[in-house]
Amino acid sequence: MDSASVDHPERRLHRLSPAVYAGTDYEFFFTVCARHQKTPFLNSQIANEVIESLLWTRERYGWLLFCYCLMPDHLHFVCRLTKEQVRIVNGGERGYQIEGVLEHIARFKSYTTTQSWRHGISGQLWQKSSYDRVFDLAEYVEEVIEYTLDNPVRKQFVAKWQDWPHSKIVDPWWE
Repeated sequence: MDSASVDHPERRLHRLSPAVYAGTDYEFFFTVCARHQKTPFLNSQIANEVIESLLWTRERYGWLLFCYCLMPDHLHFVCRLTKEQVRIVNGGERGYQIEGVLEHIARFKSYTTTQSWRHGISGQLWQKSSYDRVFDLAEYVEEVIEYTLDNPVRKQFVAKWQDWPHSKIVDPWWE
């Protein structure tokens, strides 16, 4: 083993095929963390830009965005792609591929990083990778949404999630 692999662990790739991330039969639970364990979302202007950008991403790519919670150092959200927005894109050397939620999140992270520079952030706003869980709506959605929304309660920032200014149920999942 060379010293590079000891000093710098290999970046984890997403464990599922790209086709899953373009599927409309699953819900996606994402956690996207701020770079270097910083707390940029304590700045209300940056927090508002991130939320506005997430909502714009929902509209642009036809997501169902069940809920989100923006904490001082990370963002949780639960979404689902809709059939109307699934499309094939030219991936260059990778060939033609189905565009999925990972590409949408990459664009969201790039845009919000650029916007954060206007508020004094330098460099990247987000960690390169994200943490995800893919599940079936009937399986865990209530549990995952409750976990997402209760994050500020668990951290003892508020007594109930509705008091946190950066949490919201956007689209109903129970219909």
